[in-house]
Amino acid sequence: MTKLVHLKLSKIKYGGDSIGDDIRVEIEALNKILRVDKRIKAGTTVEVNREIGKFETDQKLFKANLRITVIEKDLLFNDVGSVDSNMKIDTSITKPQQFVYKIQIRETRSVLGKFWGKKTANFEIILEVNITDAVRYISEGKNGWLTVKIENYTPLVSLPVYLKVKPEYIDNRREYFTILEGAYRNKRASVKIENGGSSNLISGVQHEPEARALYSISQKIFTLNGKTYKTVDYKNALWKKGLYDIEIPDYPHPGGARYERQTPRAKTWFRIGHSGERYLHTGGRSLGCITVTETTRWAEIYNALIKARKGDFMSVGILEIVD
Repeated sequence: MTKLVHLKLSKIKYGGDSIGDDIRVEIEALNKILRVDKRIKAGTTVEVNREIGKFETDQKLFKANLRITVIEKDLLFNDVGSVDSNMKIDTSITKPQQFVYKIQIRETRSVLGKFWGKKTANFEIILEVNITDAVRYISEGKNGWLTVKIENYTPLVSLPVYLKVKPEYIDNRREYFTILEGAYRNKRASVKIENGGSSNLISGVQHEPEARALYSISQKIFTLNGKTYKTVDYKNALWKKGLYDIEIPDYPHPGGARYERQTPRAKTWFRIGHSGERYLHTGGRSLGCITVTETTRWAEIYNALIKARKGDFMSVGILEIVD
């Protein structure tokens, strides 16, 4: 499974002699560069918590070449120290990993070719690594839907559970991510961080292969995984024989609200085809959809479809409609 390596500058510790307090730290790693300027007094440690970069890998051991440079800036003399290292990160560890790099800087002063300076400063640059799944999924939310905010889109929207997303960053107690499939594919969105710091994006979800279903127009029977379900359709908008994609759920449909006592997932409808307003759902009547009337059994269909994927980023499976 692909992992996302989050690398950040956590702290700067300034020990030894004081050679000045105007400090710059430069970190280069895998074509990413972070420069941080701080006023730091000798004998103190400062929190930085600045991201250096994010890197994807499918390797258990992730390696990154680092160059860290510490500069004490001065109008006349810059004192500089640096270290080169190869960082080795175990991507199977989910807890934060810390790496400490020590850099010694000796004060130098010179006039007309004469050098002096006996002070030596010792810096510790503390980096932190966090490992997450490069791909995560929408959590349960309320009755299988999670409310999020789409970037540059005013109304809040609901995303279905197990929808695949790519986490980006966290800011102001909101987690930002890119939606990878479904009705809002490739849109940037965000969701609040819960009290206690828990995320609404989950890991460890395994999507299943595409579902295969059958619907008989004459018998009004829907068949999935060898099980049959009674349905109703609309006589003024009969279905035509053929193959149709079954889409990933698009939004909670209010028409299912009256059936939520029988099945909590009644608002989750699956569109048939990629246009129009014809869905597979549960209920008591139809205006053109395939309506499963056995509402207490809707969970069987829901559970079989919600994790299934066809591989086109839009569908959970295929429905064949016959006479």
